[in-house]
Amino acid sequence: MNDIELVNQIKKGNANAYKYLVNKYQRLVFNIAFKLSFDNQSDVEDIAQEVFIKVYKNIKQYRKESKLSTWIASITWKTAIDFNRKRTRHKINYTDELEVFENLTFTINKNTNESELKTIVRETINKLPPNYRTVLTLFYLEEFSYPEIEEITSMPLGTIKSYLNRARKTFKEIIENDLGYEVTNLLYNETNM
Repeated sequence: MNDIELVNQIKKGNANAYKYLVNKYQRLVFNIAFKLSFDNQSDVEDIAQEVFIKVYKNIKQYRKESKLSTWIASITWKTAIDFNRKRTRHKINYTDELEVFENLTFTINKNTNESELKTIVRETINKLPPNYRTVLTLFYLEEFSYPEIEEITSMPLGTIKSYLNRARKTFKEIIENDLGYEVTNLLYNETNM
């Protein structure tokens, strides 16, 4: 079932279609909520529940000019930001830190095993400002395009590109200056434009 059929079925009150939507997009919702600085599984679940309630209540306002995933990601973004304002900030705990950077390649000039590399990446990501973490997550992990990130976050396109560029530079600086590793061959693939 494609997204347009799915939305139409939900508008008609089809509970199975709504369950299908939740199953289809729960990974996206959880990833965005989790990456926006929530390491508490209970908080992430609360955010996800609130997001899917909002999706259900507002499905009639969904405009088909953007992808359903973009619309749901935008709701998730706004819900998580509101939740974050109400709670004290938590530190991120990435379960698969390297996945965020699958298109960002770098070489560390020390003998490091995969476990050490994951620790380095986790520590580095945790030191990035929230907006940088968010843009990196949406671009690399969720593979949203610049226009989709613009729609989700309401940030201007230039700001998104700037944050992504600064995040890469800051990532490299943190690894080199704070952690004492030399980074060479910092490459990134921007096929998501």
